[in-house]
Amino acid sequence: MDDLDGRLSALIAEVRQNPANSRKWRTAMHKLLLEIQQLPGLKKSAHQDYPEALNRTFEWVSRELAKFEPPQSSVSKSLVNWINGYLGWRIQDLYSPDKDAPLSLDAPLAADIGETTRLQLLADFTLSGLDGMIENAQKETTQRIGLELELYIEQDPEGKLKNSYPRSYPECNCQFLSKRRVVKDPPDKFQDLAKELNVKYTTLNSHWKRKCEPSLQEIARTLGYKQEPQP
Repeated sequence: MDDLDGRLSALIAEVRQNPANSRKWRTAMHKLLLEIQQLPGLKKSAHQDYPEALNRTFEWVSRELAKFEPPQSSVSKSLVNWINGYLGWRIQDLYSPDKDAPLSLDAPLAADIGETTRLQLLADFTLSGLDGMIENAQKETTQRIGLELELYIEQDPEGKLKNSYPRSYPECNCQFLSKRRVVKDPPDKFQDLAKELNVKYTTLNSHWKRKCEPSLQEIARTLGYKQEPQP
């Protein structure tokens, strides 16, 4: 087994060993999704909405990973083939001439599901059931964005978070605070962080509110998060 197969096997095992949506599960799943993005052979598309198809595929992977059975040979090739089976249909959807048409419950689903319709899949179809489906889809998207945000905080690829700190207190930077307030579970209290960093509570809290929170919100938006309008 090569290094890539070893990493994939370890991450898949870690995901399965932890309860879904737990902190350890999210961390392992996020690392796995990052590995998947780099896998050779993963289907690509020049379509402008390809990231949307990829995101939907990642959401599917996070739901269905338990069904993937790694072979004794190449885990990476088997994983790519398994994912491409779903991703291929999502890419095909992007080029469908009526992809923006209203959803039809009577129209047959993709060919891999046969002539089954959405309505047939909902044996006890109700409006509340449809609302539940929509809500679940929204939760899955939010969960994916949360995973990506946590990893962004850990890596801070542009140094945006680490380079944002109150004057004379570089250790009180947004990356450090975000790790302790967003990534850590349970999060540390501001009072404890202020004591640890030997910074005034008001200085720390003000920097978090004025600089760190807006930066995190901006990063979340670039990852696809859309805040619901206030009623």
